[in-house]
Amino acid sequence: MHRALLPFPSTGPAPFEVARWSVAPNTSNDLDVHRSREVWIIVSGTGTLTFADQTGVLRAGDVAAFDSRVPHQIRNDGPDPLVAISVYWLQAGD
Repeated sequence: MHRALLPFPSTGPAPFEVARWSVAPNTSNDLDVHRSREVWIIVSGTGTLTFADQTGVLRAGDVAAFDSRVPHQIRNDGPDPLVAISVYWLQAGD
């Protein structure tokens, strides 16, 4: 996972963070569940997304949004790394 600071003044920080991450072929990321809302933007690769009790295929260019406390995970079904960008909203006190 790669993180970077966003160009907001220190007097008014962004209420969200952005992370770039990848999943190797034939593996999954850790099952994720947290109290923030999150959006995944798939940059490259393909995988099977599992969230709550649903599944679906995501490919480069697809976007998935998760409400807080919804378990979500993706398995890379393709031959190349799956690369994604996450945007997640910070909660008060984070």
